[in-house]
Amino acid sequence: MNTLLIQTANNQELILVENFLKQHHLKSRILTDDDKEDIVLGRMMEETNYTETIDTADFLKQLRS
Repeated sequence: MNTLLIQTANNQELILVENFLKQHHLKSRILTDDDKEDIVLGRMMEETNYTETIDTADFLKQLRS
């Protein structure tokens, strides 16, 4: 299965696209802001280099300052 993301300029375009997809019996879903945030966080986690670590005490010291 493939996924296509479409960003519309306004609600009118969104409705047109939704209607087209429904008429052609294609599954669709509107992403919420939380969904979009989850995607970004997931990509950031994939790109993070977990081999580089710092000392826990240093980390906590930085958080407190």
